[in-house]
Amino acid sequence: MLKKLIAPVVLSGALLGSLAVGGAAFAGTTAPATAPATAGAHHAIGKGHGWWKAHRKEIRAEGLAISAKTIGVTPQALAAELKTGKSIAQVAGEHNVKVSDVVGALTTAADAKVADAVKVGTITQARADKITARLPARITRVVNHVF
Repeated sequence: MLKKLIAPVVLSGALLGSLAVGGAAFAGTTAPATAPATAGAHHAIGKGHGWWKAHRKEIRAEGLAISAKTIGVTPQALAAELKTGKSIAQVAGEHNVKVSDVVGALTTAADAKVADAVKVGTITQARADKITARLPARITRVVNHVF
């Protein structure tokens, strides 16, 4: 039962932690999940890694969509750019969009998911505070990562 309750929080952390991975997966390439995003989540929910694997495409697609909207391109166009070996930050720069704007949009989306999980009692406020404190750094790392 606890695993099902923590899953939405892991979703938001993983969403942000796997944004760049999501772009590559959405583009049709295979890429491993980022270790920081899944390692902490795995310890937090035990066997919840299976949940992550089952939902990672949805999470990546959502992250890609948020990034694309912020940059002002379609998700398909962003995925094509990522497939050529660019990072989300590089694509944003080419479109005169600040990397901090992309990171901010992704952080805001993830924070909303964490807040919803607290509201429904899925996680504690203390756990949510830990997750939200780590999100900007993880998202920044993923946005700047080249796959």
